[in-house]
Amino acid sequence: LVAMSLSTSTRQASFAHALSMMSGSGGLQDKSVVVGLNAAFQKRFILPSSTPLTPGSVHRADAVEEGLGGKGQDVAVTLRHLWPDAASRPLALAQFVGTGAGGDAVMSLLDSTLGEGGSWDALTVRCKSAMRTCTSIIGSDSTTELVEPSGDVEGDEMGNLLGRIDALASSDETCRNLGAASLCIMGSMPPGCDDDTYGNLCSAVSGDQTLTVIDSVIGLKPLLASLTSKRGSKSYKGGAVLKINASELCRLAGVEQSGASEEDGVSLDELNAAVKKFKTEFVAAEALDYFAITDGRHPAHLVKVKDSSLFRLGVVDLSSDQTLYPIGAGDSVAAGTLAAWLHVRDASKSPLADDCREALAKFRDGIDIENIDDASSDILAAFAFGVSCGSASCLQAENSVVDTKDVVQLLNRVPCPSAC
Repeated sequence: LVAMSLSTSTRQASFAHALSMMSGSGGLQDKSVVVGLNAAFQKRFILPSSTPLTPGSVHRADAVEEGLGGKGQDVAVTLRHLWPDAASRPLALAQFVGTGAGGDAVMSLLDSTLGEGGSWDALTVRCKSAMRTCTSIIGSDSTTELVEPSGDVEGDEMGNLLGRIDALASSDETCRNLGAASLCIMGSMPPGCDDDTYGNLCSAVSGDQTLTVIDSVIGLKPLLASLTSKRGSKSYKGGAVLKINASELCRLAGVEQSGASEEDGVSLDELNAAVKKFKTEFVAAEALDYFAITDGRHPAHLVKVKDSSLFRLGVVDLSSDQTLYPIGAGDSVAAGTLAAWLHVRDASKSPLADDCREALAKFRDGIDIENIDDASSDILAAFAFGVSCGSASCLQAENSVVDTKDVVQLLNRVPCPSAC
């Protein structure tokens, strides 16, 4: 599992190979870039099946498993399961991977998961700080996550990442304005990253045709400003969705929730108030097309930013006697939404698995909401697919792994969406 640390010359050769793999068909065009700077090595501490986690007690594990962690890696894992042909949609993971055995293990695991010798590491930078570890303690009734702090990212390491992006974007100047086919921005940033880091990365990667999914509230104002600037082009045909938890949206907007806890969900009035205040506070109206709002076991909602149209999306109940693994489920929602959005935009270029294509088309054709426009129907179907991916990932022990058969079965059980 743990590979030897690469020498500087080997890392440079690996980058050159990854760059050539990604630039072979025209710079960033047709490539999917996942920005998840805060990578992690994941450990799963699995208690006996009948043992709940009890704070203050001694617990002995039945098993300890190792894998990938961090929101960006989670998205990449889900996408690779949804896109079985790795070569058909080159994937680049922008991240900082630390030193030590944990960092080496992450690189080895990514090679085996995303495709050894592929392009995924074209935007991955090994940094001097130690690799952080996230530990999931899986009991009979719940999963608890322990998250280590990240080490600092130094200026030359950030410069390395930006240089890699520029090299990739410059490999075909005729396509530079088009940008990547898709961009997914995930989670927190490690210490040493400025507040405008995500905004700068967005400016460097996205273009006139880029579909962007954001699942982060870090550096959000400069990121949204970057998206707004992209829309000034007359040739702009991209789009942007903010995927966010309902309670987090209320906190950011300063809307008090009536429920005693997040488990109680957010009311429709609270949701509408939060969307209105968020659009004003974060100047989001020109940057975003939709809010994709999840609320745990409660219905999800899609909001069209332009006119605040609100659509309700039911969530399949997974409560049963089986153990569920929720860590990384939200990241699978983001990945699934993006994969489906790319598919409905241009199915001829989509690497989506065949069974998923059929289920998605069936769900899209079944949307029957008065006066809904085609674009909203497309993203509503994509969001339903994403939510089904999140549910499917809860059935697998490893973070954000999905079985497309589970995704299809769950999507077929999602109630027909409705207007609110």
